[in-house]
Amino acid sequence: MLRELALAIGLPIALLLLGVLVLQQWSDRLPPGVQRLIKRRSWFWNAGIGLIIGLSFLRWLLQR
Repeated sequence: MLRELALAIGLPIALLLLGVLVLQQWSDRLPPGVQRLIKRRSWFWNAGIGLIIGLSFLRWLLQR
């Protein structure tokens, strides 16, 4: 159970940190749609958190 919990929490956090690093390093080389989202930080963070929650929920559903 501890392993599953670590995966369920660790994977979304790793994705979030990876996304932040990508934005910091390559923000000028991203597609125009993503660059528009970067200018509106609240939209970008909401989309990222929604993606993390959705992927976590999908993983939980697939394990059942």
